[in-house]
Amino acid sequence: MKKIVFVPVRMKDNYEKVHWPVSGNTSMEYSAPLFFGLSGVLANTVKPEDELFIYPIITNSGDMAGKKNAKILEDELKLVLPPVKKIEISPIECEFDEGKAKFKGLFKYLIKKLQQGAELSADITAGTKSLPLLIFSAMQFGEKFFDCSIGNVIYQKVVFKDNVKVQGSELLYDITPLYMLNSFTSTIESSSGETAVAAVEALFKD
Repeated sequence: MKKIVFVPVRMKDNYEKVHWPVSGNTSMEYSAPLFFGLSGVLANTVKPEDELFIYPIITNSGDMAGKKNAKILEDELKLVLPPVKKIEISPIECEFDEGKAKFKGLFKYLIKKLQQGAELSADITAGTKSLPLLIFSAMQFGEKFFDCSIGNVIYQKVVFKDNVKVQGSELLYDITPLYMLNSFTSTIESSSGETAVAAVEALFKD
């Protein structure tokens, strides 16, 4: 299967290897310390017949940190991933600008990376606050027009106290259900707001 992964990287040069316990889908948890929790998720979920297309998104912020971090991700993936049919890692660079021009340009770039019938995944931990919205929009575009499926959407949490990281606070969240909820509310059809609320309550019913 073709698998496409979008992953913004940090704009600061401060990655360190830690163990990333998983909240949610624990089958994704990787036992060894990693720079990127995403590396462990992919290591545990890819299959030999898969073709991986990984797109680190680098936000240029006046230094080389983004490019360095993208290289760290590439090196780590090559180290931990099992053999697969194909792996292609192609960084996407964008400017540190939250204006309309960036949104249009990056969205068009992302959807041009889509492939028919591919599985789409994302790590939305790092990057500017607009990036998750753009990535989710591109993934929904892929579902609607390229018959894509959704793999994993993850987010890494770290707790800081007085600007110092709390050791052992690292946690990787499987937020794929949040993405699915966003898709659900975009596609739900209802005759009124009340019946739409009832549909959501039925969705969340234990």
